[in-house]
Amino acid sequence: MKKNSKAKTIQKQRDISDYAEIIVLCLCTAAALFAVWTFTGKWPWVAQYYNSYVLQAQSWLEGRLDLGQNYNYLELAVFNGKYYVSFPPFPSYIMLPFVLLGWDTCDGFIAFVSAVAAAAYAYKILEHFNVDKERAVLISLLLTVGSNWLFTAQVAWVWFIAQNMAFTLSLMAIYYALKGKAGLSLAVWACAVGCRPLQACYFPVLIYLIYTQHMAENEKDKILDIIKKRWKAVIPMAVIALSYMVLNFARFGNPLEFGHNYLPEFTEAEHGQFSLVYIGENIGALFRLPKVSFKEAWEYQAFNGTCIFLVSPIFIAYLVYGIRAAVKNKDGKAVKTSLLIFIMIVLELIFTTAHKTMGGSQFGNRYPNDVLPLVLLGIAFTAGEKSRWYKLSYVLLVLGMAINVIGSVLYYTK
Repeated sequence: MKKNSKAKTIQKQRDISDYAEIIVLCLCTAAALFAVWTFTGKWPWVAQYYNSYVLQAQSWLEGRLDLGQNYNYLELAVFNGKYYVSFPPFPSYIMLPFVLLGWDTCDGFIAFVSAVAAAAYAYKILEHFNVDKERAVLISLLLTVGSNWLFTAQVAWVWFIAQNMAFTLSLMAIYYALKGKAGLSLAVWACAVGCRPLQACYFPVLIYLIYTQHMAENEKDKILDIIKKRWKAVIPMAVIALSYMVLNFARFGNPLEFGHNYLPEFTEAEHGQFSLVYIGENIGALFRLPKVSFKEAWEYQAFNGTCIFLVSPIFIAYLVYGIRAAVKNKDGKAVKTSLLIFIMIVLELIFTTAHKTMGGSQFGNRYPNDVLPLVLLGIAFTAGEKSRWYKLSYVLLVLGMAINVIGSVLYYTK
């Protein structure tokens, strides 16, 4: 009996130790957010001013698809004289049961839970690739509190909570694809698209990951065999996508219209919401450096973004790991997968720059945050064995965290 009890105790200690890094990582993420909140007062239990998704959930419960009135401080679609939330609806899906129970400030807590979950799933992805624990924690922190993600994770304002949730859901989709859970991966990917439509660019990567994992266990299967075995995996995704299309059609008469095209900002624009003419100027915004002066404060552009390498240094780590892997070329399969990931990152960034604005008022450059989960996956494929290069991540983490903590405090307290 004593031996069995001792064995159970040892096993329990091992089980706890298996989660120690994730627990520490989540606590570090929460601590970074807490530190900024002490300066900004944007606590998760405080009512959010730009609470479009809560208002939408309330309207649904009252039997309306529109909001019933105009809110001048929100970006609302105007269609047939009615006012609608102009963003994809998935965050309101999550808020709906909480609002039903009368919790009208649930959005702040949902944003906080999403933020902490993102760090955990980032670690799990790196763990899947057998990245050592120290580097896995380090890179996960670089992805989250060391990037411009920290700025959008601070509050549950309509623009930012959608990015926060899309970020987490995209990481989840990648993780479950790696584990061969095709149905779950595609379902949470559909949820991510319901937060940020350009997350559709993740689809080729997810399909390739699912295909690769399937073939690792079923070497003789052909495409038709995979379809026969996995066709049910698309059902949850299809149901979620159908819900968007039904809602869009009921509101705007178009199953693919979320409402953004009916914002006055875009209906009055000469070239509309998306156009190739925007790309030239917006690409420049991806690399725009602050105005540097040693006689007065540096000027970080507060509109349409600043250099992504400065506010999200994980892009630097991604390039370093990618170039190093390409030069060594030890694993041709990993390099090919990394190339696919790189192409989809570039493609999504190009689609992003075709938008009329690059996110409007902000600190940093928040639109490129949408590709960061793919950046993490690219690093995971090319990280390889520990080398002296991993120490660069410590420098980048300190740089990124300092810039984004200070920038977030200044932005939210101005």
